[in-house]
Amino acid sequence: MAKETNVSSGGLARIRSAYPGLTPTEKRVADYCLQHPEEIIYLSITQLGERCGVGEATIIRFAQAVGFSGYQALKLALALELSSRQDSGGGGTLAPDDSMETLIDKITAMNASALQDTSRMVHPRTLEKAVEAIIKAGRLFFVGVGTSGITALDAQSKFLRIGMLAFASSDAHHQLMAMAHVGAGDVCVGFSHSGSTKDTVDCMKLAKGNGAFTIAVTDAFKSPITEFADIVLLTSSAEDPLQGGSMRSKLAQVHMIDLLYTGVAHRLGKKVVELKKKTALSVVDRLY
Repeated sequence: MAKETNVSSGGLARIRSAYPGLTPTEKRVADYCLQHPEEIIYLSITQLGERCGVGEATIIRFAQAVGFSGYQALKLALALELSSRQDSGGGGTLAPDDSMETLIDKITAMNASALQDTSRMVHPRTLEKAVEAIIKAGRLFFVGVGTSGITALDAQSKFLRIGMLAFASSDAHHQLMAMAHVGAGDVCVGFSHSGSTKDTVDCMKLAKGNGAFTIAVTDAFKSPITEFADIVLLTSSAEDPLQGGSMRSKLAQVHMIDLLYTGVAHRLGKKVVELKKKTALSVVDRLY
């Protein structure tokens, strides 16, 4: 495996330098990277493989052949390079001379776009199936790490308010421990923007293997987490490696939680009013 020496050094320069020694299939990946660097930073390894007509293993070998430890390191180098050029790409980056008024407009537009694009990705029937599964669940488990772990805690809070047994932990080991004891009748919801977060994928795999119903909330349709999901709910919020945990990704995930929560509450009808009242009364003396 090639040793990564300086991730911030030019990824494009490395590709050009290594190009003559690449195999024919690796050159197909190199050609795409050189022609569309602004796209690469938003693509999963699976998506890039489909565009180049090669397997994921070829992309990993290519990344190592041009001097990186793997595909993610290559993406980060390209993102840093494009950022240094003040390239706006598809992310709507601010220009150095942008005013505060422009900042407000751009960030608001990007965040609104994440919500709108996510709403377009949701198929009503798929959402309905997820709502039905949650309503029937004996217990709800929400898993995710990093910013997605915060999303999982948000989801727990919402569903506890309507009397559902909801669990979430910010510790990856505790999540795996919980998944070891789930079973038929339980529902596990995994949050991962990339769909490739190993801790979350492992949780979903373990939960599904133990008979739980699994729901993946991710940006990547073809990603490892979807292999262990009974239902995939797609979000849409372009995020490059320098924006890990960006507000757009968070908003898209929280929007999906709100769709699920509101769908469940709507189906439960008037019963929800009493459940919310009981929840509110349980914490009313916590306020001054």
